[in-house]
Amino acid sequence: MKRHILISTIAMALAAGFTSCEDFLDKQPLDKVSTSTFWQTTKDADKALTAAYASFRNGTFSAVPAGGPCTEQECLSDNAVTRGAHSAIQQGGINPSTGGLLNDLWDDSYKGIAAANYFLDNFDKVRDLYSEVDFNKLKAEALFIRTFYYNELVVHYGAVPMMLHSAKLGDGFEKLPRSPRAEVISQMLDDIDFAIEWLPNVAYTDGHAVKGSAVVLKCRILLNDQRYADAAKLAGDFIHDPANPFKLADDYAGIFFGGQINNPEIMFSIQFTAPDDFHALDQMVASRMTIFPSYNLRAAYEEGDPRIKMTMYEAGDPWVSNDKTGKFEDDGNRAEGLVPFTGMAFKKYVNPTIMAPKASTLSDQHIVKMRYADLLLMYAEAMFESGQGGDPKALAALNAVRQRPGVNMPPKTELTRENIRNERRVELAYEGIRYYDIIRWDIAKDVIPTVQYDESGKMRKFDGNLWPVPQKQMDIMSDIWEQNAPWN
Repeated sequence: MKRHILISTIAMALAAGFTSCEDFLDKQPLDKVSTSTFWQTTKDADKALTAAYASFRNGTFSAVPAGGPCTEQECLSDNAVTRGAHSAIQQGGINPSTGGLLNDLWDDSYKGIAAANYFLDNFDKVRDLYSEVDFNKLKAEALFIRTFYYNELVVHYGAVPMMLHSAKLGDGFEKLPRSPRAEVISQMLDDIDFAIEWLPNVAYTDGHAVKGSAVVLKCRILLNDQRYADAAKLAGDFIHDPANPFKLADDYAGIFFGGQINNPEIMFSIQFTAPDDFHALDQMVASRMTIFPSYNLRAAYEEGDPRIKMTMYEAGDPWVSNDKTGKFEDDGNRAEGLVPFTGMAFKKYVNPTIMAPKASTLSDQHIVKMRYADLLLMYAEAMFESGQGGDPKALAALNAVRQRPGVNMPPKTELTRENIRNERRVELAYEGIRYYDIIRWDIAKDVIPTVQYDESGKMRKFDGNLWPVPQKQMDIMSDIWEQNAPWN
């Protein structure tokens, strides 16, 4: 019986991927779908691919109504502090039964993989309805989605069960071992290479992955695996290609609110449109202030960096949620939460013109997962770490980010590990990037214990570069899987 639970949990081959797609299959029970009712037209394929993209619509990977957005996961790094749902993970001392995000990231990743696998397993049935280019483009999108999720799983759990087809009872998925990290990475690279080859080299506009999206994802995989020369070549070839459709945006703040439509810097995002399609980011971040900047993040900015005021509120800043003084302070505070003990709150992504409790169900900021500044900084890092830091193009990439319009920070005169890492930190703050950086740099053990997480002065504890596999999975598979150290 428990083995059957595993199938429904980590596979959910159909239903898990489709629950967010309105009227999908006309509500027909998914276990009764057959070729006589589905996979007959291009519209059927579009619905299945839409369902795969819909798997991003949760608090783990984007945002949902009346729930915390994925941006709250910044508290996993040394950039932020939370008084919300991730408090237990933030403080340290996690274990396989901690639950919350430790379970959700596992479950939501496999739901996304299941939705992508369902598409990939059945798409050949309508191959004759497409040209080769169009067929491979849609296949490439599904492979991009699956690779995105496997990358998340590898970063957080290490070796994971690798499922490349929809799970069916009797196929042996109940005995599936955890595939070694190297095998999963090899599969991810094969899949993302197909995506890079077949996705169109165009600007990102409508929520569908493009070639640039796949390039960013592959760069992340390569850097996580310390393949610096490969990452440098991939990023450099794309950045310096005259056909590269991306560039840095003129308005840094607009990338996250107010200037997202057809933004030339956004390379992949989860898109929303209120009032029918919305989330609670403004309420959770700007009103409850469930997550807020750490002292450590504020100290990382150079004096005069304008990104400070575009990333966070500080004491005395103009604040719409105070109708007495108009300042970011508790005297006159009309927000749902008190000003955090750090005296700061996040501003990036927030609509600064509304008092959040009055519009908590109308937030529709796109959740940015990839952007061009990140690619430029990955290129600078990969060049430096592969021994090519003296190449002027590498320094130019870093300085392009520093000197973007509206930021205009003085250029660096040389490329160093310290200035690359700090530039990534301040440029990409509150975008869910920092945790992945400190894990792959293997400095999380050094920086996490320096973070104060409450007003009494308590400091965080570092639990390790990998999370434990959720206990509910280990209960099922304990005779097949070995738990991650030190929980084994």
